[in-house]
Amino acid sequence: MQTGVFAAIFDLDGVLTSTSVRHEQSWTDAAARFGVPISEASLQATRSVPRASALSALLDHAGIKMAASEREALMAFKNARYHQLIESLQPTDAFPGAHAALARCRKLGLRIGIASASMNAALVLERIGLQPLVDFVADPGKAAAKPSGEIYALARAALGAPPQHTICIEDGAAMIANLRAANMYTIGIGDKPLGADEHFTAVFDWDVTTTLAHLKRLG
Repeated sequence: MQTGVFAAIFDLDGVLTSTSVRHEQSWTDAAARFGVPISEASLQATRSVPRASALSALLDHAGIKMAASEREALMAFKNARYHQLIESLQPTDAFPGAHAALARCRKLGLRIGIASASMNAALVLERIGLQPLVDFVADPGKAAAKPSGEIYALARAALGAPPQHTICIEDGAAMIANLRAANMYTIGIGDKPLGADEHFTAVFDWDVTTTLAHLKRLG
């Protein structure tokens, strides 16, 4: 591994853009199609987890058991519906400062990765105009579900950066705790403190230059 390499690895939903409304609408439509009652609590349980885990959460909340074949059919319907909904995504759907943060990372020589639980992360990045700035999109199917740090480790290895040279930009407290335990530097994004090394309300507020200079001083 090239120890002089620095990397910035971003979560997608909640950090660079928000697709939560579209995810929840596609789950709502799929549940209605297959006769699964849903609630606000069950929809919340589908956030930031892989599709199969999200469906299990919906079924558990509804007290319903479903055969494997029907589960696959429901998830296929959900994914197709989600693809329909994200067709309308455009660069203005990226959060303010998202494009600038990635562009600044690239200008400073950082390699850029995405560690999202979504199987459609590459498509979303393309729609919102960020794909050209990204070096690697980790496949969530090849890592344990978040908040495991495996997907970040996968991205970090692909980018060639050691843990102490890796900046992870996240909006989940449990995820941040696991990343810090793996000796990666964390930037928390959101309204509430998440236990990160640095915290900002939005990616727009993050000063990449200051963070990189700090890491280089640490060696």
